[in-house]
Amino acid sequence: MSFQFSMEKVLSVKQKEKESIELELGEAVQAFESIAEEIYNLLKRKEDIENQANLQFQQKIIINDLQNTQRFLLSMTNKVKELQPLLQKARERMQLIQQKLLQQTIEVKKYEKLKEKQFKSYEVSQNWHEMKQNDEFSMLRFAKS
Repeated sequence: MSFQFSMEKVLSVKQKEKESIELELGEAVQAFESIAEEIYNLLKRKEDIENQANLQFQQKIIINDLQNTQRFLLSMTNKVKELQPLLQKARERMQLIQQKLLQQTIEVKKYEKLKEKQFKSYEVSQNWHEMKQNDEFSMLRFAKS
């Protein structure tokens, strides 16, 4: 007679749910990183343009160039402001999914612990039956001799 965990199907379902949440978390992290990288690139580009504009101030510049630079910087600032809420939403989604993953991991651990306990109980029972059977064989052998 082999060991069978009474809640094996539940454990299997919980593990599949955990794997699904892990995939969802991976997608959320990727989305967050994508938006964060876009914001970083915009800010880096803005900084480079500001440095270039500062150099232009020190030299003779055409007012039209200065206006174009300022408009471009303003549009980049607006783009960053538009992306900030998206980044925050992506961060919140990622954190929510991390919480779900943590809860699911706890659920899976509970069932795995329960399985371990039942298996240990099964082993103890098997050992007890085996010892009882050995005792009976010893008694029979002793009785025959």
